[in-house]
Amino acid sequence: MNAPRRIALLLALLLSAGTSTAHAPAPEWLSYRDAYRAMVMFQKYGGPKHYLQNQLQLVSARQGAVAPDLRLILQTRDGDQYLALDPTGRAAFPLSTAAYNENAPLLVSGGAGPVGFRARVSIVPRANGLYDSAELRAACGQALDYLRYTDTSARARACVGVRFVYPHEGTAAAAPAPVRLRSGAAEAVALPVTQGGAFPDDGQTGFRIVNYRFSHGAEANQLITSSTPLAITPLIE
Repeated sequence: MNAPRRIALLLALLLSAGTSTAHAPAPEWLSYRDAYRAMVMFQKYGGPKHYLQNQLQLVSARQGAVAPDLRLILQTRDGDQYLALDPTGRAAFPLSTAAYNENAPLLVSGGAGPVGFRARVSIVPRANGLYDSAELRAACGQALDYLRYTDTSARARACVGVRFVYPHEGTAAAAPAPVRLRSGAAEAVALPVTQGGAFPDDGQTGFRIVNYRFSHGAEANQLITSSTPLAITPLIE
């Protein structure tokens, strides 16, 4: 075989090898230290926060939302820890000094491409599914105070309500009339259901959402949920 033919064959083999490995991209990874710093801020916050919870949300850099099949794995010297993601892309984040010291990687598998994260504050759901409007207003106020603690530009913003988030249309868990409003002795009425993101700035827009906006005066309402929402998020505008 002459030299030009050998070179052409070698190039063909190299190209075919590159094509075969392109279908198995390496997992993305995040720095545990970076995530730790973002999440520990809530832990150290000294203001009232008993209505709130803080979670890590994965966000795709390309789509603004996470793929449903992503897996998040914390790799430490003691072994791998799998962090379960809910449909909104959030996970309970373990605050580990050991993982911080070794700067353990957070591996993200699932072929989503470049992935980032956000610290997400939401309202803790209640086991009995009953929410007094005054408590929801107080919970939103706690979220706003924390936002102002982390972002001075939020001073001019205000709590306007809360958002109940449920799975996408067509899922088995998507029940009709997920939230009803009871005012005084009147019969509870279903609140409108629309589609949108779990958070106002979220790239995922297919969730079933119910927005409850606070009135200007003191309200004595109660919200009744038929099932536990994926999230209850403050509406701050």
